[in-house]
Amino acid sequence: MPSGAEESPSEVPGPSGPVVDPVVEHVACPLCGADRARPYRAAMYRIERVRFDLVRCPCGMVYVNPRPDGATLGRMYDDPDYYTEGYNLGVETENYFDRKDELLTLYDAAVAEIEAEVGLRGGELLELGSAGGFFIEAARRRGWSVRGIELSPPAAEYSRRELGLEVFEGLLEDAPFEPASFDVCLADNVLEHTQRPDRVLRDLRALLRPGGHLVVIVPSYVNSIWFRALLALQRWVPRRLLGEPLQRILKLDPRADERGDERGGGYPYHILEFDRATLTRLLGEAGFEIRAVEASVPLPAHLFKNASPTLRERLLKGVFTALDRAMRLGLVPGARLRVLARRPRD
Repeated sequence: MPSGAEESPSEVPGPSGPVVDPVVEHVACPLCGADRARPYRAAMYRIERVRFDLVRCPCGMVYVNPRPDGATLGRMYDDPDYYTEGYNLGVETENYFDRKDELLTLYDAAVAEIEAEVGLRGGELLELGSAGGFFIEAARRRGWSVRGIELSPPAAEYSRRELGLEVFEGLLEDAPFEPASFDVCLADNVLEHTQRPDRVLRDLRALLRPGGHLVVIVPSYVNSIWFRALLALQRWVPRRLLGEPLQRILKLDPRADERGDERGGGYPYHILEFDRATLTRLLGEAGFEIRAVEASVPLPAHLFKNASPTLRERLLKGVFTALDRAMRLGLVPGARLRVLARRPRD
């Protein structure tokens, strides 16, 4: 497809019903700016009849190209299924909002980890992509002064209505926060949704006080040897052993293979796919110092929350547990990355 944008006869859901003809645009690499990417995974995503491919730049960045334009991307987050499927790639089986108590407990531990890393117990904390506000609520309960930024109107409204949190609904670039006003910023599963991750990171750096810290968490499975190996070997992968939930998580669509076509697997919520090299390069170019990088793998809920697992599920659970330990030890590449970075002191 040539550079620029063109209309495509499809529909994407909006708050008042279907919206016709989203714009599709050709883009260069969001990391290095080159336009030399090669095909990586055809028809990875779709919106109605329109397919979206993943491509890979020689610099290592994987991204959707051509991609939906900004307005179409924004409307996707009004989809009521997003907080069941889209926000977690199907790893969780429950709606995000129904997990409130569980998430508050998990995030209490996550905030405690950040406190130990940055040497603070309280301060000013901002979360970009704060969803329903459970992380910043956990931080507030530990004594932090917290604020959030959230693009999804239902999520932002929930966090204000149910938790009484200060959450700006909109884009980071429009948020009314003063420069150098935060001790810690968090972007958890956010960068992969953004059109200009370089600008997002520079804006977050500007909001941090000198010496302040940024925590970035991104999925990295799709831009990893694990995904590439599965693509190469998928005809020999024992699908019955994996089961359908895990096939969806691993981006293997058995129905598409059986029909002989690749129709894609849902909306292109993730338009960028990072690995360790591309993420740390991006952070460095945005002016951050890298303090720590940790790899891990998301643990599928249908395996780890099942009170009566089958033998097959126990076996798969053991595989995921072993992989997670190996990733955290740095022995193998991760399927998820967590980076602690710092704005240098002026």
